[in-house]
Amino acid sequence: MAIVNISQLGKSYGADRIFSGLTFQIEPQDRIGLVGPNGAGKSTILEILAGREEQDEGTVAIVRHTRIGYLTQVVDFHPANTLREEMLSVFAELRSWEQELSDLAVRMAAPEAQNDPVLHEQLLHRYADLQSRYEHAGGYTYENRVEQVLDGLEFTREQQAAPVMHLSGGQQTRASLGKLLLQEPDLLLLDEPTNHLDLATLEWLETYLSTWKGAIVIVAHDRYFLDKVVSRIVELAFGRIEEYPGNYTKYLSLREERMERRLREYEAQQAYIAHTEEFIRRYKAGQRSREARGRQTLLNRMERVERPQDLPEMHFEFTPMTDSGLVVISTQRLAAGYGGGSKKLDPTLEPKVLFEVEDLELLRGDRVGLIGPNGAGKTTLLRTLIGELPPVRGQAIIGHGVRIGYYSQTHSGLNMERSIIDEIRQVSVLSEEGARSFLGRFLFSGDDVFKQIGSLSGGEKSRVALAKLTLQGSNFLILDEPTNHLDLQSRQFLEEVLSEFEGTLLFVSHDRYFIDSLATKVWSIEDGVLIPYAGNYTEFRSKKQHIVLASATSNGKSVKAAAPARAPQPAPAKNGGKKGKVKARTVDDVEKDMEKAEGKVKELEETLAQAALNADAEQLTQLSAAYEEARARVDELFEEWERLSDVAS
Repeated sequence: MAIVNISQLGKSYGADRIFSGLTFQIEPQDRIGLVGPNGAGKSTILEILAGREEQDEGTVAIVRHTRIGYLTQVVDFHPANTLREEMLSVFAELRSWEQELSDLAVRMAAPEAQNDPVLHEQLLHRYADLQSRYEHAGGYTYENRVEQVLDGLEFTREQQAAPVMHLSGGQQTRASLGKLLLQEPDLLLLDEPTNHLDLATLEWLETYLSTWKGAIVIVAHDRYFLDKVVSRIVELAFGRIEEYPGNYTKYLSLREERMERRLREYEAQQAYIAHTEEFIRRYKAGQRSREARGRQTLLNRMERVERPQDLPEMHFEFTPMTDSGLVVISTQRLAAGYGGGSKKLDPTLEPKVLFEVEDLELLRGDRVGLIGPNGAGKTTLLRTLIGELPPVRGQAIIGHGVRIGYYSQTHSGLNMERSIIDEIRQVSVLSEEGARSFLGRFLFSGDDVFKQIGSLSGGEKSRVALAKLTLQGSNFLILDEPTNHLDLQSRQFLEEVLSEFEGTLLFVSHDRYFIDSLATKVWSIEDGVLIPYAGNYTEFRSKKQHIVLASATSNGKSVKAAAPARAPQPAPAKNGGKKGKVKARTVDDVEKDMEKAEGKVKELEETLAQAALNADAEQLTQLSAAYEEARARVDELFEEWERLSDVAS
């Protein structure tokens, strides 16, 4: 039985009709991805479902007692609370029961109750009843759940103890998400939940939502996230709803098939209409005029198939004016941060180093995805490379013939006072007519080109910034979150354009599909150091998982640093002193055992993670013992492997 029924829903803003006739249902465990172009009304639907906005027509029927949680961009926190207190406020009723249980225990132990059997029995009955409700509602696990969510959202212990209103805007958005997850509503409405999340937190959220017991409706532009979390796509475009089973990748395939089928049906009908009209024109006045009139009647009654509408696409390319030298950029003992050069101006000023870069070279044709936690210094590195910020130490050397094109995630390169067309003509020799035609390739048409840039949406500003970038003829593109504010179709087109770019590419992105499609290398900022990896994001993750597992199974020690193992004693002889034939173990034997043991550790880690999500304390205790035993076995095999390797060498 559906928990929400939407029927013939319609919404307008003044004379602008956003959508009409929308009908669909939300089942108790639905995982719905609500997709469509910017401005189609996706957020409006969430607002209506959350009861924050009224529809103009149609109905929204919600099953009684259905709890709805809605992630908005406006936080609602008590200003005096710490972050942890704000999260615990979700469990106010549990905490009041906790206090009452404590009070009841004190009262039962008091002389008054001890001397009054009736009173003692009443208190005991109330205690037992309340304790049962408390346990059933998760009273013994809610603090662990709070810790799990705050740790998963990467809040440090210091941030958890700090006043929630002292957090940055992005941190407050993450806190709102954490508070919403802890409430466990029956229907979770998430509008761009991936904003302000770094890659590690995104992956944690995907895992958390994969075990969510209620229904979810998500508006997101992160295709990797949608593939991991949703099982049904609802597309809102041209004021109508289209539904598709499966995740986002499946939706793309099914949508293409549906569009091709509809186009064939439309073209077939158009061919039939043209043939029939030709027959009517030829015979309407002759001997077959009666037949011609009959065909005209049938043609008038025919239900016409509409030409299928597809979403508009941008059309542009990046074309380098010249080729760069082989080495595009090289670094020497580079340290990126703030305050570089300030020591010379004022010896009392200490620059702040965010991370150090090992000496490396970026070669012509490389495509590098720069990743790292929020605040690690990704944008700082880009600004250092283009010369906006001086390095704290060392240097970055730009190669011969390198022509840099920089895209800022804040659109700092745009003049907010100018119109779109004036901004384009400032960096080109285009006439007004030529500029209008050029901007049409970026989906700006008619009088849109005269809009002031400061009044544009984030997506529109991104398209203007991309338009300017294509005019520069750069052979080295440095892009800081270029997919921010772009809808899904625009992101896919940008990927295609950049994949055909013949120059060098360095980009920051949290879009894992984007990184996978483009990157030939990944630069990862980890613990204050930039570490280069070969391959795209999926290959990077595979290597990192192997490194983490190897580190865990060796208890943080490298193989070379492992303690030497005591040589095993020979097996006792059997059959009255005759030597039994015991095959000596080889490095290959140990490696096979290690592979099995590491597989067991990984399997237990996944089971432990699931038990933690389910807050199953008993299962956690049992699994922890098995996990420690499995890790100990891997440690033993590592030591044996090292000993045999030393002998073999």
